[in-house]
Amino acid sequence: MQTIAILEPDGIIALDIATTVQHAKLSATEIFRSAEEALLRVRPLSHSLILIDIGDDQQKEIETAIEMRRSHGVRCLILSDHTVSKSLPKLREAEPLGFLVKPFTSQELLAVVESALYRARMEEKLRTSERRYRNLFQYSLSARCIVDSDGTIQERNSVFERSFPTAKLSTIKDLFLSDFEWGEVLERVARGELFQRELKTKDLGAGIRDIICSISLLAQFSENFQIAIEIVDITELQRTREELFQSQKQEEIGRITSAVAHDLNNFLTSMTGNLEIMKLDIPENSSAHEDIEGIEKAILKTSALTKQLLEFSRKKSFAPRTIDLHAILADSMKMLKRLIPENITLTLVLPKIPVRVLIDVGHLEQILLNLVVNARDALAHADNPRIEISLTVEAGQARAPHQRAYTSLIPHARIDVRDNGCGMEKSVYERIFEPFFTTKEAGKGTGLGLSIVQSLTKMNGGVLSVKSEVGKGTIFSLMFPIREASDADSSAITRTAGPENEDRFEKALLKGMRILVVDDDPSVGEICKRVLRRAGAEVTAAENGTEALSVCTTKKFDLLLSDIVLPNMTGIELWERIQRESQIERCLFMTGYESSAAAERFPEIEVLYKPFSPTLLVDACARAARVLDGEKPEKHAALG
Repeated sequence: MQTIAILEPDGIIALDIATTVQHAKLSATEIFRSAEEALLRVRPLSHSLILIDIGDDQQKEIETAIEMRRSHGVRCLILSDHTVSKSLPKLREAEPLGFLVKPFTSQELLAVVESALYRARMEEKLRTSERRYRNLFQYSLSARCIVDSDGTIQERNSVFERSFPTAKLSTIKDLFLSDFEWGEVLERVARGELFQRELKTKDLGAGIRDIICSISLLAQFSENFQIAIEIVDITELQRTREELFQSQKQEEIGRITSAVAHDLNNFLTSMTGNLEIMKLDIPENSSAHEDIEGIEKAILKTSALTKQLLEFSRKKSFAPRTIDLHAILADSMKMLKRLIPENITLTLVLPKIPVRVLIDVGHLEQILLNLVVNARDALAHADNPRIEISLTVEAGQARAPHQRAYTSLIPHARIDVRDNGCGMEKSVYERIFEPFFTTKEAGKGTGLGLSIVQSLTKMNGGVLSVKSEVGKGTIFSLMFPIREASDADSSAITRTAGPENEDRFEKALLKGMRILVVDDDPSVGEICKRVLRRAGAEVTAAENGTEALSVCTTKKFDLLLSDIVLPNMTGIELWERIQRESQIERCLFMTGYESSAAAERFPEIEVLYKPFSPTLLVDACARAARVLDGEKPEKHAALG
């Protein structure tokens, strides 16, 4: 309970006032003998009111009342032994809540004190409400402002000032894209309704912004009214949504690409097998061999393209290995050329010596993809547009432009992606690695590409820098430490076809073997049957796991040759079922995908990656059945 302070020089009167107020249970009281003591001890949190006795010549008490009001926020009740004019200029500054002229009765005292206490409480509530509103307005995390019906901004908080430059926003109407939107706001607010909507703002120097605004009526006057506006900037959120949407689309594209590649690899397997059988059936001096070789070259190119599509689309964990940049850059060129129009020249310049670095191949491909796409967009209006990717070896340790030079001399591989496009001003290319920063039109860029490039470069121990000049083009430079030649043992693995040996078929290498072939693509099952039968095996084909299990109940087999991806039941599940029932002793998997869970589940079982040649198929079956004694099973793919 707060206390009433009493500043009365007459001790008896002060005690009488205190006793009367306390007996009426209006408030606790505290008596002060001097103005100095009152100024020192009276505070708004502990005192609700101060009663001050003022005479004609007691200017000190008047000053005390004024100071209590101004500095301490405590209102006063004036006591006097004669009538005091309310219009007294000096006393008016204290804004007294009432006057009591001596002598006064107890009833008069209590009535005036109770009225003053009520007014003091109401004013305190009003001040508290104003402080709360001011705090909500000024310290809000969202942009807030108060405007009149003409759109003139009367107040704005600090967030609003940071978000929307005052120089380019004379009225709030300048924020809206059309006068129609502002008219709709006025119409809704005039009816006392709340206007809430997602809108796009005009470009006020920082680009078009996406906002959520909440607009309501604050005060109504005779001819005008005040409007309270709260704005939440969701531009970055929208960009994140778009990036997530694009990421989801890429995931779907990856799944579709993987499925298409699987089917394509099945077709290539069938074509390869039929071609090899044709070669065995026609004379060696026949001109048809040249035609078959031409088809085989086309199959090789198609298989390489399928592998590239899978490499670009699939998700991979960070797995750095030592590679020769020659091979990776050359392979990437095939894909990058498909991303740029025919009028843009894309060239690759490589040194004659091997350049080995430790890097995640998928990350490098993604870096090159982003940089080339960025260069392509910069060449939209260039004459004789060109993009050049060059690889050089430099002595000295790599460093970004803002870093101090290093003293150690470590050779580095330098990859430059150069274009002769529009170039960038310094103020722009100093910010291009910031997430979501973009100079492209809305819908044509997320502002994440170069940020991802920088992150992937750092992750792989490299340094990324940029040089650009308006009207002359841009050069992005990647620097990676060179690895010693001894590290090349982990370089990129290439799969090559085994020797074409007709003895495998002439000697019936698989003679007497009973093989169950399971593949949901009939063309693959058919070519496997033809090849394996030609090598002397007895072959039965099934198109799914259920059919294969049914066949196993009527026939015995030495080997299961199964595709991993099958309808209703995977090849792995099929082999587990067959193992439990001890129907077939050995297994060989095949797949049209780039990676396989079977290699982790059954590391002892060989996996054939489609497309594979008949020779590799026969050899793999022979190894699985332990016909080729002493050979350690290896994973092969003829054309991967």
